[in-house]
Amino acid sequence: MTAVSIPQLCVVGHPNKGKSSIVSTLAENDSVRIGVESGTTRHADTFEFIVQGRVMLALTDTPGFQRARQVLAWLQAEAVSPSQRPERVRAFLARPEHRQRFPDECELLDPIMAGAGILYVVDAAQPVTAADEAEMEILRWTGQPRMAVINPMDPEHADPDQAWQRTLNQYFQWVRVFNPLTAALPARQSLLRAVGELTAGWSQPINRLCRQLEQRDRERLQAVSHALGAYWSEQLTLRLPLDKAPEAVVKAEEQLRQQLNAQEQLFFHQLAVDWGHRQAALQQTTPWDLTGAELMQTETWYLWGLRQHELLLVAGSAGAAGGLAVDVGLGGSSLLLGALSGGVLGTAGGWLASRERRPNWLGRLAGGREKRFAGPVRHPNFPLVVMARALTLTQQLWLRPHARRDILALRTSAEAWSRSDQVRLLQWARALQRPYTPGLTTPSRKWTASAQQKLVSWIHDTLNDRLQRAWEEQTDKVWRHDEHKPAD
Repeated sequence: MTAVSIPQLCVVGHPNKGKSSIVSTLAENDSVRIGVESGTTRHADTFEFIVQGRVMLALTDTPGFQRARQVLAWLQAEAVSPSQRPERVRAFLARPEHRQRFPDECELLDPIMAGAGILYVVDAAQPVTAADEAEMEILRWTGQPRMAVINPMDPEHADPDQAWQRTLNQYFQWVRVFNPLTAALPARQSLLRAVGELTAGWSQPINRLCRQLEQRDRERLQAVSHALGAYWSEQLTLRLPLDKAPEAVVKAEEQLRQQLNAQEQLFFHQLAVDWGHRQAALQQTTPWDLTGAELMQTETWYLWGLRQHELLLVAGSAGAAGGLAVDVGLGGSSLLLGALSGGVLGTAGGWLASRERRPNWLGRLAGGREKRFAGPVRHPNFPLVVMARALTLTQQLWLRPHARRDILALRTSAEAWSRSDQVRLLQWARALQRPYTPGLTTPSRKWTASAQQKLVSWIHDTLNDRLQRAWEEQTDKVWRHDEHKPAD
């Protein structure tokens, strides 16, 4: 095979073994068509993996084998030496009638015989069949560098005696286990480095690709820390105009909730676009009925930050105000807005509710001045809620392989932040929210660029620690075979 500057891989195998999912995850491309029905891929289609504007890898998604045993029978009908087998495969492709009779086999063999390496995909939960062996023998006849990937589509029913491993070792230079629906960067890098060992000339570009991915992640972490810090500050300082209508309070509640939800959706959407998840969607829940008597119970606060008794301790340590939901006004005075001393969550939340009742009137300030603004949400748990959701959302999207097509649902649980971290967040929130300059919707100058940078640095370190733990957990769970297995 002639050395190439850009490694090219043809992903092949039987239908419904996850070939397209592997292409999507390795190429970080969610436009690759994936379906549960057999025959989703009908034609060979090449996807380029571009990093920093440069093509680093080409992956060709192919139809599955349909008549492997008949093709192998044709190849073996004429005795040839091992060195002549690739020419025999080319002779098979040169026959016009084979294009009609074996369209899928021709589609997948064309790019291989044009110089692509082979990534053969199997399902560990299925037994090895004669058709599988015929496919592997055909691929060996091509003479191209080849690697096998065991896709644990159903890990609970994977082959306990590793028959696949022993069989694949006879046909392929490397054998790896790789789940395209869970593989984060370390798992992908491990697979790519094995690809780099398939043939001369691939090691250097693959190593360069892995280094660039690491550099990209460092830059991504820095960028998203700034973006998340700006988003958190915006949520905590959000204020909306309040008109003079009698229904102004109820209207302001709804508008404030919608705006907080919209800003969370915008934050998610921008990350998804920047990271190539253009088809990703964040799960929406039914909005809480803010006019009803039943609202979100305080017992569920722990899901987002602190338990109620802990919240009071941390809030007291931070000097944060308790029992105040939303500021409504000009200057330093405030009036409880809504039936609660909680705050607005985001998409999955609604309001954090206490057992306080909604006042049925809107007061005036001394001197006859009416309140003109609704917001910000001042409940001391609200900063922790917003940060917990944003960090969780960022982590889940970061670790999400591009082969995933399900709606992203936040899996937020009780935070493991130290008491000092919780106090620090609440102190930053207090500095952001108090006081406001009358007539302005931006925070006062007490919140400085230096304070914002400290917030960004905290987010950077916290998110980095969470990602590192997630990668370590995934590495511990991955079924890996790191020994080099030369083909016979």
